Amino acid sequence: MNDRRRPELPSLDDVKAAQARIAGHIHRTPLLSSRCFGEPIGARVFFKAESLQRAGSFKIRGALNAILRAREAGRLSARGVLTYSSGNHGQGVALAARIAGCPAVVVVPEDILDIKRAAIEGYGARVVLCGRTSEDRRVRGEELARETGALVIPPFDHPDIIAGQGTVGMEILEDEPSVEAILVPVGGGGLVAGIAIAAGALSPRVRVYGVEPDSADSMRRSLDAGEPVTIPASKSIADGLRAVRPGDLTFAAARAHVAAIWRVRDDEIRAAQRALLERSKLLVEPSGSAAAAALAAHRQELEAKTVAVVLSGGNAEIEEIPPR
Repeated sequence: MNDRRRPELPSLDDVKAAQARIAGHIHRTPLLSSRCFGEPIGARVFFKAESLQRAGSFKIRGALNAILRAREAGRLSARGVLTYSSGNHGQGVALAARIAGCPAVVVVPEDILDIKRAAIEGYGARVVLCGRTSEDRRVRGEELARETGALVIPPFDHPDIIAGQGTVGMEILEDEPSVEAILVPVGGGGLVAGIAIAAGALSPRVRVYGVEPDSADSMRRSLDAGEPVTIPASKSIADGLRAVRPGDLTFAAARAHVAAIWRVRDDEIRAAQRALLERSKLLVEPSGSAAAAALAAHRQELEAKTVAVVLSGGNAEIEEIPPR
């Protein structure tokens, strides 16, 4: 994965291969109906509960697919793997490395949530603290990889990562073929890219919408500009969605396959997080709640439709969920 040749976007066949590769190691998460979220907007709403996934988020899918595929190709050595992450991808890589039997190093922000750092270390990976932005972590991670010879497992901008995340879209349409819209949180864009590629190939009538914090809208701004752009660092509560730049591949996938990118405020994310806990009994982190936060604001686009909302992660610190 240190190969500098420009990779291509994965195909539906790549997503299917990823599904077969990782199936014995991950949970097939439930697709849960939600009347309390659906009735107010006049839609049938389902939640894809990746908050219940191993390592607490969808990230294990892409990380495991990338590491197992590297092992199949003979690119995985005793030097192990290295990644850079705000937390969830780091947990996914740490667990995937444990499954594959190799060491892992994860470069994380200095302000990483305690629950995420503890999980990464609990899976046996070594944590390196560096800066507060995704670019800080990437630069330090690539330096360490050159020094150690570890294989870099990037957080979103690689075909194997995107293909692994695309298995979320395959499961949604296998469980509920009538789905017409899928709402997906967007950070670097690996999840929305994979889902859009898979869903578009399986059911061309499905429209995929990405959802970003309004202060961390690098994908929306990039699409508006016609090319990937870098934005200032964000302080959004959705720490997993604060990528300052989308990947080249994920941008290309979004431009080709994503219907629109919607923005939500932090207060809307918090309200959705609280409602998910109180009404749906699901503990979801702020980043994982972003797509649910977009339901009410975009009811006109979603009314009378069958909608799947991806709850991308559940690594939340309970004391941070404010009371009403």
